[in-house]
Amino acid sequence: MLTEFHIGIDDTDSDKGGCTTYTATVLFQELLGRGFKPSDFPWLVRLNPNIPWKTRGNGALAVHFLVEGGRIEEVQRVALDVVEKTTVAAPRGTDPAVAFLEGQVPTALREYSTRALHDVLSIREARMVATRSGAEVHALTGVRGMIGALAAIGAHLDSVDHTFEIIAYRVRENLGSPRRVDRESVKLMNSKHGDGTFNNLDPESGRILVSPHGLDPVLLGIRGYSPQNVLDAFNMVQLQEKVERVMIFRTNQGTDAHLGTRRSAVDLKPHQSGTISGRVDDVPRVLRGGHVIFCLNDDSGLIDCAVYRPAGSLAMAARDLLPGDKVRVCGGVRGLRRGRPTLNVEKLEVLHLVDKIEYSNPLCGKCGARCESMGQGQGLRCKKCGQRNDSATKIELRQQRRIQPRVYCPPPRTRRHLAMPDSRPRIFQSLEGVEEFQVLAEDYS
Repeated sequence: MLTEFHIGIDDTDSDKGGCTTYTATVLFQELLGRGFKPSDFPWLVRLNPNIPWKTRGNGALAVHFLVEGGRIEEVQRVALDVVEKTTVAAPRGTDPAVAFLEGQVPTALREYSTRALHDVLSIREARMVATRSGAEVHALTGVRGMIGALAAIGAHLDSVDHTFEIIAYRVRENLGSPRRVDRESVKLMNSKHGDGTFNNLDPESGRILVSPHGLDPVLLGIRGYSPQNVLDAFNMVQLQEKVERVMIFRTNQGTDAHLGTRRSAVDLKPHQSGTISGRVDDVPRVLRGGHVIFCLNDDSGLIDCAVYRPAGSLAMAARDLLPGDKVRVCGGVRGLRRGRPTLNVEKLEVLHLVDKIEYSNPLCGKCGARCESMGQGQGLRCKKCGQRNDSATKIELRQQRRIQPRVYCPPPRTRRHLAMPDSRPRIFQSLEGVEEFQVLAEDYS
């Protein structure tokens, strides 16, 4: 009898190289080659991006297969062997872990995975959740990878908003050298498939975003809204170096999944993600380098909001805020400043703008020249003809605001993996067709 068997993997990479998506790809293709039937695409699950000890994008992976009860131990041996062989460890900070779960994913693990998107979770809680869920966890060195391995299995990618990514991997001899991907073919691909894919290039700078720059084995990754979208886009790109293997992942990238929790200023803690609404409490300050800081009051307390200069139009919008403006800010907390949290703003929604009023001396009723003040409480005098008005005061002039009630986002080059593109459909793809799209992997093995 076949049963669904889930394998979660985390933390097989380091600053010296490696990639957990590569580990999952090798495992998926190894199990496929042994005749096991996948029940879905591999899952690439991005977790809380504010965790300080993360490696790059804080991604954990899960693969799902239909396995006969008598072969589960075989699958476990293969998984542990692949993880051990593909881990690129560093002296500190690499804690690969593998989690196994047979059957339906329990609610406790689903809830745990949701919290891993925006909170800081402990090893102790991970062990408790594993026990309650019936999951078996193997920590190969340290234990930190347990959190991501369990969270990857518990993700809701089979029932909530998701996207897809196709990733091509380099052959070993090319690791560390500049990636050879034809730039013009990426631009052409984006012009043809830009509606079905996202974050291929940055529109402001023209920078190509599909290829990373580190020591990891990823040659390029194309993100989109369906398996067919990313596959068609991939086939348009001209690769100028050999490819070892290719895989399509179901993922929570581009969904804003980490920003779904509403927070209050009084409860916000370091390294959390979420959304908070309130009123701008002061005039934004522009720091050296163009970074913008403003204070937000949500009636529970105050929180500093930071928008950094590379955020482009988002930073410009933050500059133009005024005390009393009502806004919603989304982002994550990295630490405390002046004893209160500082939220690094990823998205700003302007809900309501106050009037911008400037005060000016009136024009002279006799000659039309501009009047000047004669001192506090002493009225005004025309500079040209000398006419005096002892009771006259400055007049209010309503100025046009440069920002508008709408959502402001940074350019693609500065966005996190989880950040939703400016405009995208919410598409819920079926779980069918996984084997059809994985056939292409055989061409690169």
